[in-house]
Amino acid sequence: MNRFLLSLTFTFVLFSCKTKKAKPEVLAADIFPVNDYLKGQVARMDTSLASYIKIETTDGRSDTTSIKNSEVKLYANDFLTLPDIASKELKDDYEVTHLYDEELDAFAFTFTTKEPHPVKSEHVILDPQQNAEGKNDIKSIFVDLWQNTGGSSIRKNMLWEAGKSFQITTTTDAPGAAEKIKKLTIIWNGFDSQTK
Repeated sequence: MNRFLLSLTFTFVLFSCKTKKAKPEVLAADIFPVNDYLKGQVARMDTSLASYIKIETTDGRSDTTSIKNSEVKLYANDFLTLPDIASKELKDDYEVTHLYDEELDAFAFTFTTKEPHPVKSEHVILDPQQNAEGKNDIKSIFVDLWQNTGGSSIRKNMLWEAGKSFQITTTTDAPGAAEKIKKLTIIWNGFDSQTK
């Protein structure tokens, strides 16, 4: 009887192991530094054969134009000049939370701070499937950036979608003036094969 129960238990454990989906282990350190990643993406655009579209929306009105790859760096400047929260000076001021989202089939990392730093939060979404180098590719990055300039409060919600587009929504709140919202979107195609 004991031998039968032991055999039944072993079969159940073996079956459970085969049907449970393995989740890759990813550490927060694996995704830093985001700044280097963004600079690498923009550097590739200088020699890319992709087509680029710029969409600017102000006061509900949109204007769409084609731009050259040499112009992309100018529009991506907010991403290129982000404070590096992975630096020795800043990284201890950020709390890291992460989870594996089965619906998205992605790792989601969030870095937040209560300190008076411009980057209030940074969210990084990673592909759970490792690439040929054994690393998890970044799928998207979202940054919440706050700045104060000349008495005005400026908030930038910045989204980078790897190999597809980036978007910067700037909300300006000046004393005695109505809130202004401006959105810049740069979209490109034919770039996927060069980023993988």
